Amino acid sequence: MTSPLLGLPLESVFPALSRHTSIHPRAEPRNPKLQKTEKRNMDRLANAFSILELDVDGDQSKDDAAASVSLSTKNSGNGKKKVEGENQQERVNPSGEYKMPLVWIELEMTGLDVEVDRIIEIACIITDGKMMKLIEGPELVIHQSRECLDRMNEWCQTHHGDSGLTERVIHSKITEREAELQVLEFVKKHVGTYTPQIAGNSVYMDLLFLRKYMPELASLFSHVIVDVSSVRSLCYRWYPKEHEKTPAKGNKHRALDDIRESINELKYYKQAIFKGKSK
Repeated sequence: MTSPLLGLPLESVFPALSRHTSIHPRAEPRNPKLQKTEKRNMDRLANAFSILELDVDGDQSKDDAAASVSLSTKNSGNGKKKVEGENQQERVNPSGEYKMPLVWIELEMTGLDVEVDRIIEIACIITDGKMMKLIEGPELVIHQSRECLDRMNEWCQTHHGDSGLTERVIHSKITEREAELQVLEFVKKHVGTYTPQIAGNSVYMDLLFLRKYMPELASLFSHVIVDVSSVRSLCYRWYPKEHEKTPAKGNKHRALDDIRESINELKYYKQAIFKGKSK
């Protein structure tokens, strides 16, 4: 029989197990050379068990470290649990002025093909979640080349031409990046640490263009959007009488005017349809 740890015959590790060695307490003293060999083998066995013990301790230390990292991750932020989704908006806002803010953004574009068309105007208004407080932000006309404007479809050429926007785009000195930075600064200043939701009419289209041409600004917003056109569509189906009283629009097709109309429209739906008792 051999030792699994040392690969030596057990008789050489534990000479007392040999048929030729007596285990009686009164046995004659063993050969000094044999005693020396026994001691050396016992030391080797002790070292082998010491190594195993160190490996166990090392594994336990790794487990403890992993548990510590996991615990610190779950309780990061001074012991506060991580908040996801909608609850991110419950983080403390330093100013406290625009709780659960809505960032109303309206773009005027040369068309609706995000791969071809470009942004020619951007405007922004911020309200609190109940639309009780409001602050108007930048209203910027963005320069695009005449060739870009010449590619506009008939609808865009007619309406942007009649509003005077086309001519202003040609003479504007503001680039898309400069416009993005101005709006970005305004939004960050007034939403604090809240994760704002973008709002507007058919605002998913505006968000597509923002992601393409103003990605840093687009990255501020929650994945949840507040689309007034969706509310209008449901109001038409579920509350036709209330829908008939929806405020009329001026259809000026200028960014800031469109935002004001969208805010007024959603305020109307809030008062006429969303009549919950919660305050």
